[in-house]
Amino acid sequence: MKHLMLGLLALFLVTPLMAQEVIDFQSDLDFDDPEAWAMKFFTSMGLLSSVGAIETLEPGAVELGFEVMQIPHLDREQRTVGFGGFKEEDLNRSPASGRLRLRVGLPHRFALTLGWVPPAEVDGLETNLLSLAIEKVLLEKAPWALGLRAYGQTGNTKGDLTCKAGGDERFAPGSPENLFGCRAPSADEVTMEYFGVELVATYQLPGNRAPNLHFGVAANQLDMEFQVDALTFDLRDRSLLRADGDTVSFSAGATWSLKRSTRLGFEVFYSPLEVQRRGQERENDDLLHVRGALRFRIR
Repeated sequence: MKHLMLGLLALFLVTPLMAQEVIDFQSDLDFDDPEAWAMKFFTSMGLLSSVGAIETLEPGAVELGFEVMQIPHLDREQRTVGFGGFKEEDLNRSPASGRLRLRVGLPHRFALTLGWVPPAEVDGLETNLLSLAIEKVLLEKAPWALGLRAYGQTGNTKGDLTCKAGGDERFAPGSPENLFGCRAPSADEVTMEYFGVELVATYQLPGNRAPNLHFGVAANQLDMEFQVDALTFDLRDRSLLRADGDTVSFSAGATWSLKRSTRLGFEVFYSPLEVQRRGQERENDDLLHVRGALRFRIR
């Protein structure tokens, strides 16, 4: 009798799961769709710009650095990107992001930069991004220098983007407070990959303690996916949204030598990003933010 009761209980628990319908479709978004705009906005924020001059490192030289990137606050219109621009998403999770940087000197005036955003959870989101750049000084004629960089990134952000923990799922599905039927925190995943080429010009201001100025322009190819994993009403939403396209970006900043082995750099970064919102004309809703990096020469 005990085994029979356990079997009936297991059947009772498993049957609703077996009957649960799964939404499993793929959609290739236009690059200016609201969802695509949100993905390219945050992907562009992680572009591995120079945040300083492209300088020659002797082979075997090593620099360690830490970069901080401002995350702009998005207003309600900018956050309304779900379902083609109908659903407001909670995209203001943190005011800043950090990245570790390692730069190594290579032969023939090349240098290699590795960037890593380690997986640390912030307000329900965990980001793990690995980026790489190879660069070379092409021309030096004091006080000017010109360098070329190629860079790329792979990685993702995981967490409760579609249905945030402690959010709509507290209310009845379909109620005014929970129109889209969230029943539990989602486990979504955004993949953010890119490849880019950047040209950086540097100008050294006169004076022993004067900074050098840098100006960069880049062409980028973004490849992004948003894998939904959300329980809404009685459906498991496993939709996959994909978007890819090209962007340009610009940067300008300055770098100071604090000590012989320590440098501090700041940069203003700008990328024009087109979006076609519901009922509106296509427009630029650009990324404009500030970055800073502290570097230590350890070898």
